[in-house]
Amino acid sequence: MTHIHSRNPRTGELQFEPLAESAAEDVDVTIQRAHAAWREWSDTSPEDRARVLDAIAEALDHNVEELADIADSETALGRARLVGEVGRTTFQLRLFASELRDGTLLATELDEAVEGAPPAGHPRLERRWVSLGPVAVFGASNFPFAFGELGGDTASALAAGCTVVVKEHPSHPVLAARVIELAQGAAVAAGQSADLISGVRGFEAGKQLVVDPHISAVGFTGSHSAGRALFDLAGARPVPIPFYGELGSMNPVFITQAALDARLEDLAAEAAGSISLGLGQFCTKPALIFVPKSPPFVDLVALALEEMEPGPLLGELSHQRFIDSVDSVTAVPGVEQRVPLRGSVHDRIVGPGLLVVGFRDFVQHENALLEECFGPISLVVTCDSEDDFMSAASMLPGSLVSTLHAEADVDHDLVTQLVPLLAQKSGRVVMNGWPTGVAVSHSQHHGGPYPASTAALHTSVGSHAMMRFVRPVVLQNFDSGLWPSISV
Repeated sequence: MTHIHSRNPRTGELQFEPLAESAAEDVDVTIQRAHAAWREWSDTSPEDRARVLDAIAEALDHNVEELADIADSETALGRARLVGEVGRTTFQLRLFASELRDGTLLATELDEAVEGAPPAGHPRLERRWVSLGPVAVFGASNFPFAFGELGGDTASALAAGCTVVVKEHPSHPVLAARVIELAQGAAVAAGQSADLISGVRGFEAGKQLVVDPHISAVGFTGSHSAGRALFDLAGARPVPIPFYGELGSMNPVFITQAALDARLEDLAAEAAGSISLGLGQFCTKPALIFVPKSPPFVDLVALALEEMEPGPLLGELSHQRFIDSVDSVTAVPGVEQRVPLRGSVHDRIVGPGLLVVGFRDFVQHENALLEECFGPISLVVTCDSEDDFMSAASMLPGSLVSTLHAEADVDHDLVTQLVPLLAQKSGRVVMNGWPTGVAVSHSQHHGGPYPASTAALHTSVGSHAMMRFVRPVVLQNFDSGLWPSISV
C-alpha cells in the first residue's frame, strides 16, 4: 500500500504519521455514498443547507488554533496568515448560508398560464434550479483553507445542493484529513449525513473521481498541466461533465508615464509588495509589469525586493518547479536578471527576484515569456511608448485579473482604449490598485478566459460560485399544489 507523507517545507523532514492512499474500491464506495447522500441533500430546504454551512464554519472557528498549527507545519505560510485565512474561509461559508436564506440566486421563476395562441398565450411555466449531483473538488496548496478542501468550491457546491468528494492535497495531507473530519462532524451535528463531504487520497484516486459516472462536475485549482489533463479526462467521458478549473494566470499590470510621474515611489513599493506577497504564491500575483522606459521605477522595485528576507516555498516540488520555470525564462535572449533569486533547492528558501526585458524582445519571444513562474518573481517589460501597451494587451493570454495605473486627467484616451482590451482578456480589471487580494462578495468574479480558467462565464469566489453546480429545469402545466421532487 502506498502512503502519503507529510513533510515540513522548512526542513524537508518527515512529520506526522503517513496516510494511506485510497484504494480503487474505497474510492468507488466513497463516491457511491456521496451519490446516495446527494439524493436526500438535494431535497433539503435552503435553511437546512445554510445550517450545515454555518455549523462547518463554527467548527473551523472553534479549532482555529489547532488548524493553524497543522497548516503552518505543512505549508510554512505562517500562523498569522493562516489564522486570517481560516477567517476568510468561515466568512465565505457564512456568505453562502446567507445567500441561501435570502433565496435570490436560486429563486423559482413562475409564469402563470395565459389563455390564447402563442406567443401571447402560454401554459403555466415554473423555472427551478436543480443540483447537478456529487462534485469532485481538487483544492489548492497555496490557500489550504480558502481554496482548499473546505474552500469556495466545496462551500458553493454544498450550498447548491451537491455533495462533495475532495481529492485531498498531498502537500498538506494531515490538514486535509482533519478539516474533512471536522466538516463531517458538523454535518452530523446539524442533522445531516457525514457523506455530504468526504475525501480520497492519491494521484490515481483523483483520476478515478473525474471519470466516475456518479460525479457530475469538477472544481479544480492548480497547475496548468494537471488541470488540463483532468479537464481532458472530464471532456472525454461518454457524457462529458463541467470542469471548472483555475489553471494559471499572468495578471498583467500596465503603468503609464503620467502615473509614474505622479506616484513613482509609491508604485515601486506597492509593486514589490504585490510581487512578494505570500512569496509570490498567489494566483493573482502580477507576473508581468509593462512600463514606459523608466530606470528609476525598475531601480526602486529592485531595491525594495533586495531588502526582503527569503523564505520557504510550499515544498520541495513547488520550489524545484519554480526554479526550473525561472531558469527557462532567464535563458531567453534579452532577459536581464535585475534581482537574481537567492536561495536554492538545498536550503529550501528563496528570495524575491526581478527580471527585465525590452518590448521588442518580449514580442519576439512571447511564447517563452508567457509561462507562469509560481513564486516571488515578475518580469518588467520596458516599452518604447504607451502604444506598445495596446499591442501587448492584444497578444496576452487570458488572465484572472488585469491592472492599469493611470492619471485620469492625462491618460483619458489611453484608458478608454486599453480597458476594453483588458476586459476581453481577464475576469477582473483593477484601476490604480494591485491584483493580489480577492474580495469575497456578491459581485466578485474570480475567473477569466483560458488558461486562467476553463469556464470564463463562472466565478470560483463570491456567492455566484454556486451557480456552477446547478442547472435550470422548467415544469410545464404542473398544478400549483403539486411540488414534486426533481432529484434522482
